[in-house]
Amino acid sequence: MLKKILFLFFACTVMLPAFSAGADFSKVISESNIKKSDVSISIINLETGREVYQLHSKRKFYPGSVQKLITYKTAENILGLDYRFKTTLYKNSNNEYLIKLGADPLLTGDNLKTLVTKIQPDAKAIYIDDSIIDGEEWGSGWDDEDNLNPALARFSAYNLDGNMVKVSFMPTTDGAPATISQEKFYPLSFINEIITGDKNEINLTRKDYIAPDMIIASGVVNTLISRDIPVTNTKRYFKLSLERILNEEKIDYSGVYRFKKLSPEFKELAIISHSMSDIQKAILIDSNNIASESMFKIAASKKASDGTGTFAGGLALLTDYCNSLKLKTEDIKIADASGVSEENLLTAEFVAEFLANPANTDLKQLLPTPGQGTLVNRMNYMTGKLFAKTGLVQTNSIAGYVDTLGGETYAFCILINDKEAKNSDKKMLEEYLIREIFTKL
Repeated sequence: MLKKILFLFFACTVMLPAFSAGADFSKVISESNIKKSDVSISIINLETGREVYQLHSKRKFYPGSVQKLITYKTAENILGLDYRFKTTLYKNSNNEYLIKLGADPLLTGDNLKTLVTKIQPDAKAIYIDDSIIDGEEWGSGWDDEDNLNPALARFSAYNLDGNMVKVSFMPTTDGAPATISQEKFYPLSFINEIITGDKNEINLTRKDYIAPDMIIASGVVNTLISRDIPVTNTKRYFKLSLERILNEEKIDYSGVYRFKKLSPEFKELAIISHSMSDIQKAILIDSNNIASESMFKIAASKKASDGTGTFAGGLALLTDYCNSLKLKTEDIKIADASGVSEENLLTAEFVAEFLANPANTDLKQLLPTPGQGTLVNRMNYMTGKLFAKTGLVQTNSIAGYVDTLGGETYAFCILINDKEAKNSDKKMLEEYLIREIFTKL
């Protein structure tokens, strides 16, 4: 009799809802201004591995920058935590120099100057090896009309200063044209239609079909405004910067900068590098698209027969990594590494399962908590309890980990694809859903 009672007890337990009776996610969604059909959620208990709640979790949504979680971890798995993103200067016995580019997304003009000071004034030649990644500078599905958007700056082996030029717009006297100046030289040309007035409101439009790097600047300025303008040719910007630094250092080099593959005749002279932790912060905390795209291709270079990383090579690594974790990739589409492309399609279930896999849970300690990164002004009452990456491309998204008041940890992914709703309403729904996890699971 006792055995029968126990059997019935456990049978009923299995049939109970897979989430706490106190957590009512459906009610939270129904009371929001978001259409339920446009919300996808997956929540997984890290200890048990069970999905405790799901809503449309297998439906494909645009993930936005949440996708960086997937591509970053794939690349880190190949490169390792000790990897350094290097730009190296070499010299041979013939007084020839070679700069081996590492596609370092954090390389700055000051870093480059540190290397260049090692070049002697009588240098016979300066070569550049840019073979670490291919020359495709634009992500699949990126819109060329957004080429003034700093978030969509091009990326390549020649990464320098974020591949952007800072341009300042300075008021003069009321009604008179503003002045335009650049922090560093790059051949931008402006049609200046900005006047000095009583407010700050400018608009920039690139007109490459009129002339290369032609920008029409219109509007009004009252105080100094600075904008980061993406360069349209990263290789040209790098070489112009190199030439400027050589001139500043009184190195009278008038030769060209030809490509040359690094060979044993060249000996290492100096290195500038950034650590994996530097890139972790750039990608996972600051949501840096250039860092995400470059790292993905750099990882691919480690497996490429010719040593040159491509997006296709990175995608193959991602598929292999997910297969090793027994995560199916047939129902997702990854068009770039950063999540910018509107061609990307992920499911909440895939993201949550990826995060919940024991091989990836170290991501928790790398993600921003409220008060940091893209969570700087959000959900501060969960500081040290919520660790998450946000995204915003056609969809609002957030994914990561929650340490609940009940002492458990959950991996979660929330994708909201309601294009008609206000961003503030979508963010509010995200917060209420996460609060439900935090307080009631």
